[in-house]
Amino acid sequence: MLELVIVIAIVLIVAAIAVPNTMSLIHASRLRGAGSDLSSLLQTARIRSVQDDRYYSSYIIAGPPREAYVDVTGNGGTGWVSGDPLIAINSEITPVAAANAPNTANLQGQLLPAGSTLAVKDGSTTGTPVIFSPRGLPCTTLAATGGTVCDSAGGATAFWIFFQDTSTTNWEAVTVSPAGRVQKWLYSGSVWSKI
Repeated sequence: MLELVIVIAIVLIVAAIAVPNTMSLIHASRLRGAGSDLSSLLQTARIRSVQDDRYYSSYIIAGPPREAYVDVTGNGGTGWVSGDPLIAINSEITPVAAANAPNTANLQGQLLPAGSTLAVKDGSTTGTPVIFSPRGLPCTTLAATGGTVCDSAGGATAFWIFFQDTSTTNWEAVTVSPAGRVQKWLYSGSVWSKI
């Protein structure tokens, strides 16, 4: 009986140590998963833009459920349509506007060349899509005779999207540089670091 009590005590001590660590790993994997899924979706939009020789926009739907999609069917961002690439974002992960994200100056300093005055566009909100031109570069749409165009004639464009885990308050960002490079970042509490 004494041996059984000792074994149970040891199991409880190990569980008390392992459960919080396991929960931290689960929360971290959900946050990283959202960033990885969005990065993949943006790469899909970039590749499809080049292949189809047209621009495509990627939207984040605030939800519920929280989702992001590439508008390849041309519905103008009014919602996901069958045929559009789509990802689900875990309900624990919230897209957050750049104005509420921590230390964006640090991230902007790493994303853009020194002395750049380019304003990074916030793709975290549902109204601001991340757009790739037919050359695979991020772009801003311009009204033109006969419709709308999106190419580098509108000038260099960069985007960032911020996610926060509602359970741990940890942050992750996905950026698109003016050259079209999609990168993930993790906030350490003071600075952003590439993942």
